[in-house]
Amino acid sequence: MVRSAAERSALKRAYESVLANEVVPTLRSHGFTRSKNTFRRSRGPLYDVINFQANWNNSVTPWYGFFVNVGIGSAEIDEACPGHDPALHQPAGFLLDHRWEHLVPDAPYELRFDQTTDMSAFAARLCANLGRVVEVVERTPSTRALVEYAVTNNLLIAYEKTCCYLAATGDIDTLSRYVARLQASFGHQDRWAIFSDRISAVAGSLPALRRN
Repeated sequence: MVRSAAERSALKRAYESVLANEVVPTLRSHGFTRSKNTFRRSRGPLYDVINFQANWNNSVTPWYGFFVNVGIGSAEIDEACPGHDPALHQPAGFLLDHRWEHLVPDAPYELRFDQTTDMSAFAARLCANLGRVVEVVERTPSTRALVEYAVTNNLLIAYEKTCCYLAATGDIDTLSRYVARLQASFGHQDRWAIFSDRISAVAGSLPALRRN
């Protein structure tokens, strides 16, 4: 059911109120600062980002929905991998890049509320889960730990930047292990030729990097 303009405006104001009055103090206590719908902090060379993404369908649904995105990047990785075409990888970017339910499985995929929702309870649940997200993020304390996370967990997420950093720092053993894992997952697919070309572009040729 399509809501009236007044109802849509009221729900949007409720969303903004939760961010301003509940989320900002919660994340500020962990060192985050807000820019629009994104919260960011630094931990040495690491940077953590929590982003609130409104559902594009909010104008036509009887509720207001949004998602929570979480990223961890490293200035050390960014500095080691300059100069490539942005189509390969961005100058700054995350090696951990997920929706929050990937880190906190009990957290909802999409948060929704409507005019009947108890917003105090809704905000309390949201902030409790944000605290759990921060706890999980802090289990990655260094650039090395972030790279190990990527090598162990990432397939399609930031594989180019991960390979670039490992090559730039001379960690050929880890690079070879990671490429072998990627090839084990995708080597039987036609698109592996594209993947291998992109890896070669950022990391050079490796004995383990075969096109088929």
